[in-house]
Amino acid sequence: MAHPLLSLLLAAMAAVAPATVSAQQNMTDAEALMQLKKSFTNSSSLSSWLITSKDGDKSPCSPGSHEWHGVVCGRGGAVTGLRLNGLHLGGTIDVDALAAFRRLRSVSFSSNNFSGNLPAIDRLTALKSMYLSDNQFTGVLPDEFFGKLNHLKKLWLDGNDLSGEIPASITQATSLLELRLERNAFSGELPPLPPPALKVFDISHNDLDGVVPESFRKFDAGKFSGNRFLCYVPTSNGPCTRVDDAATSSSSKNLATAFAAVFVSAVVITLALRLCCTSKSSRVTDLDSFRHDADERPPVYMLKQASSTTGKRSASWLGRRTGSSLGGGGHRRATSAAKADEINGGGGGDLVIVNNCKGVFGLTDLMKAAAEVIGTGGGLGSAYKAVMSNGVAVVVKRARDMNRGTRETFEAEMKRLGATRHANLLPPLAYHYRRDEKLLVYEYIPKGSLLYVLHGDRGMDYAALDWSTRLKVAAGVARGTAFLHAAALSSHNVAVPPHGNLKSANILLAPDFEPLLVDFGYSGLVTHDPHSSAHSMFAHRAPECVAGGAHLAGAKADVYCFGVVLLELLTGKFPSQYLHNAKGGTDLVMWATTAIADGYERDLFDPAIMAAWKFALPDMVRLMHVAVDCVEVDVDKRPGMKEAAVRVEEVVAAAMATVREKQQAAGDGGGSRSSHAQYVRDGSMQRITSVGERSSRRGSNDYKYGIS
Repeated sequence: MAHPLLSLLLAAMAAVAPATVSAQQNMTDAEALMQLKKSFTNSSSLSSWLITSKDGDKSPCSPGSHEWHGVVCGRGGAVTGLRLNGLHLGGTIDVDALAAFRRLRSVSFSSNNFSGNLPAIDRLTALKSMYLSDNQFTGVLPDEFFGKLNHLKKLWLDGNDLSGEIPASITQATSLLELRLERNAFSGELPPLPPPALKVFDISHNDLDGVVPESFRKFDAGKFSGNRFLCYVPTSNGPCTRVDDAATSSSSKNLATAFAAVFVSAVVITLALRLCCTSKSSRVTDLDSFRHDADERPPVYMLKQASSTTGKRSASWLGRRTGSSLGGGGHRRATSAAKADEINGGGGGDLVIVNNCKGVFGLTDLMKAAAEVIGTGGGLGSAYKAVMSNGVAVVVKRARDMNRGTRETFEAEMKRLGATRHANLLPPLAYHYRRDEKLLVYEYIPKGSLLYVLHGDRGMDYAALDWSTRLKVAAGVARGTAFLHAAALSSHNVAVPPHGNLKSANILLAPDFEPLLVDFGYSGLVTHDPHSSAHSMFAHRAPECVAGGAHLAGAKADVYCFGVVLLELLTGKFPSQYLHNAKGGTDLVMWATTAIADGYERDLFDPAIMAAWKFALPDMVRLMHVAVDCVEVDVDKRPGMKEAAVRVEEVVAAAMATVREKQQAAGDGGGSRSSHAQYVRDGSMQRITSVGERSSRRGSNDYKYGIS
């Protein structure tokens, strides 16, 4: 006879389980997204995930709904995918919320900061693709992990810290085409059989042992490398199983003894050779001798190159100081100065890679690259586009006046900036340290800067910069800057702005016009000298800095810069605020504030967008008011960056909903965009609005690419 208490417990469990399932099934897509967001930390990049009064109970994929960042919609207005990679998200992943999406097929959480045990994704039986690469997940995969994932085609778990054996249930994942498990800590032997449909497999750089089963050898041997005791085929050259600790200890002692004997012999031979060669080397100065030794000792963390003559390639484009007094015949003096600099501790050795998303390369690769100047005389120095032999294109910036603090401080900052991850930020790839000058290496973005697209030759890219695209740019810049303030640089020196040089020249545009912020985080590294080029960092031109000195630049100086970018997007005018002498361009702050005060807001907006998007005027006015609040002279009245970003997201969400409603009502499959392009082609807009503006830009090509 069953115990009464046990019967009650079973009955309660039976009642709760259906209720939970029912709650998940009755949850709307918007509610599920909000529940998922609550499980994240550092979710400022998902500020567009909100239920507005205008949306009501609409699905994020319903006609007229505002844009939910990273949400992929399918036919029938259902959420079919989530692309949330590279957003610096942490916390947990609420699987209950994911299960509420009945037609969810693809999810990406790659390159975030999730940790702990892997979420129970095996409950999401309808999934076809799951990307969880480059997080910090730990723990083991349950034995039955693959048993329920009959529909799963792609599973990426690479770049985590998962351990234990690979479950034998892997053979039950009958639809699995791609499985990436590299760069983890999996141990034990491989299962006897792979999934029957598997086409892509990578288990490199784990801790497996044994012999690779013959059924797995259809994959390249490199996919199994980095496992010390794993043999692709049985071999007598190395062990395929682990040896015991005692044997290892004995072997290590024997190896140490042999090494000591070789080392002593080498020292004796070296001393004898030096005694013999002392008289012959009397013509070599101690200075050159020290120089040679210094070349052979790359600093800590640096990638060592085979050649020790990197700093001596006088014919290299990287060896010339473009824009300085050391050009042409002065190069010999530059080389001598470099020698003395290295001897005194200022030498940089090779490149330090701080972000390997474009691979690993060294200073020698850059010096051999085909290069062209793409900017001179910018705030931090000149810039070059370099295409290396492997086809990778990068931008190399020669940074002057970046000598605030010690070398250790500089290196720590560069490592931190290189580790920054956000969809709207472009972190540095590498740097080269010298006392008087640094090289900063970035990924090359072909479309160039927002400044160039808005005010350059006004070709096809400008024609595509219609109202909806400008909204996308505004929202992306807001997200990236808010992220710097709230997350990536929250522990940064509060006395300096987290970006420090936000302007349209430092906003690059990806092929889909997603904005990418560059040159952020350098305020704490540059020398604040009013006579130096670094004084041109745009945050130092906020009203509070002009009135009281650059040392007063704080976080709200970035908000002022952000406001100028919004004004630039809305008006299409080149801001005189970007010019050192204020000769040319338009004083956007004065113009906008005066027009709003006098009730002439309509006259502010770029004719190129007003011609085709007149219905969007109310949304333009709302965004203009956000911009004017951001450039408020009184710092205390100026909003914080988080508040400014939220306001921009709300305006953008409502504006995009209006655009979709108008297009659907008119059956417009892109008519407004076509009208904008036609307006540009007709040439009815004056190309450059001011003679002073034209002349100020002809003297420099810095606006083509973000040159500080």
